[in-house]
Amino acid sequence: MTRIELERCGCTLSGFYEGCFVKPHDDSDVTGGYYIFLVGDLSESADGGDCWVDIAALESFVESSQWEIEWVE
Repeated sequence: MTRIELERCGCTLSGFYEGCFVKPHDDSDVTGGYYIFLVGDLSESADGGDCWVDIAALESFVESSQWEIEWVE
């Protein structure tokens, strides 16, 4: 299983959105869950999207996405 690192960017080496960069963000104080920001290029960080999952679903979301992530920042 892929290790999840909050507040850190990583490149998806396989799975859904392969080749995109992801950044899991803990937003539990505000929304009760996590945002997973997705961008195609780190230099264009505003050009992308996000997913939101609750606290209980974070690990299963990453697992079902079949991501292998190389953490870069």
